[in-house]
Amino acid sequence: MLHLTLVIRVLRTTTLTGGNIMSALLKASRNDAIIARCLQTISQLIPLSSAVFYRVNHRLKPEHYILHNISANTHQQYLECFQPLDPLLPSRFSHQAITMAAMTPGLCDRNRHYYHEFMLPNNVRDMTEVFIRRDRRIIAGISLMRDVAFSSEERLRAQAVLPLVELAIHDCLQEEEDLPAMLTAKEREIVGMVREGASNKLIARQLDISLSTVKTHLRNIFAKTEVVNRTELVSRTWMPSAQRTLHL
Repeated sequence: MLHLTLVIRVLRTTTLTGGNIMSALLKASRNDAIIARCLQTISQLIPLSSAVFYRVNHRLKPEHYILHNISANTHQQYLECFQPLDPLLPSRFSHQAITMAAMTPGLCDRNRHYYHEFMLPNNVRDMTEVFIRRDRRIIAGISLMRDVAFSSEERLRAQAVLPLVELAIHDCLQEEEDLPAMLTAKEREIVGMVREGASNKLIARQLDISLSTVKTHLRNIFAKTEVVNRTELVSRTWMPSAQRTLHL
């Protein structure tokens, strides 16, 4: 618990000191670092093979992922091929008053393709999903993954740690704000997909447009939001309104 106490202390003493784009982006980076440290701490307490933190938007779709001990290629494979098959997606639990869901043997049996084609090839034999709620709505989640099965005691330990994690990252979980009005409807849609982790190819396929058109849209979005890459775009569009006005 000492590590989480230190994380909470760091969070409470972190403040936004600047009034420009760089200082706001640095705040977003610090928030990500705090969340990454929480994942690292949880992995030591349980322990875990890997973990993924994500925010949940108003459409109940995960986005703005922070990975712990999992490759970007594996994560992209999940997003492009297996996410719709994930039985632990937050949208499947939005109407249930629970904060944790387990990959039970029954779920594995009913989701054999997901289990045998994605989980096992990536050396994941068990998963536990932790949901962070605000006013009953799921606003974030953490996927806890193991190469061996979780014991009931370890699941209880994860449940016990959840309130401390929520306290540690409370200020990082800013509510989603509207994107700048200068963006077109299509640009807003693309920003949403970028925040959900979609590649340019996946965006092109889902929107039925060419790859070059996606790149043109992204260049326009970068110019309008005053960022230079996808990482800054995600951070930029997750800042609270008080910080975001510094960019306009």
